[in-house]
Amino acid sequence: MKARSIFYTLLFSSTALLLSCSDDDEKGPSYSFKNQDLQGKIEGGSWTYADGYVETTTLEGVESLSVNLMLTQVDGACGNFSVEGDEVFFFVPNAVGLYKLSFDLGSFDGQVVTLYDDDDGGPDPINVIATKGAIEILTITDTEVTGRIDARADKDNFVNGNFTVSFCPGS
Repeated sequence: MKARSIFYTLLFSSTALLLSCSDDDEKGPSYSFKNQDLQGKIEGGSWTYADGYVETTTLEGVESLSVNLMLTQVDGACGNFSVEGDEVFFFVPNAVGLYKLSFDLGSFDGQVVTLYDDDDGGPDPINVIATKGAIEILTITDTEVTGRIDARADKDNFVNGNFTVSFCPGS
């Protein structure tokens, strides 16, 4: 009787362990891109992509894209971090591809998207880090980058949809 009890305990434990180690992709992707202009919420306030830019940079020896997406259209915004209004920004390798979000800042296998709340110009801006979802870079030309994002931090901080940004002059 005791041997049978031990056998069933081991069988149950082994099954539970195998199920818990299954690949997340078997459950389906952890992102779902909406076919719309990029929009969402930052700190509970509505946010809709209106303008942006992209620059090339090198991070840890990897040629990368620095993408900045803004709530309002701003002339001369390239490379200017003091733009007013909420922003969405991220870095990805300079290559077409899908980049899943996760909190692994040690490599490009773990991307994050920053949802920046400027606190209406107040003294306490907030960076919210979205670690759920994905970024997909669809095209890269000499003049622009197109892509889509499904980035989520919580119910008050998320963006989803499509974007197109131009390269800054000299980038």
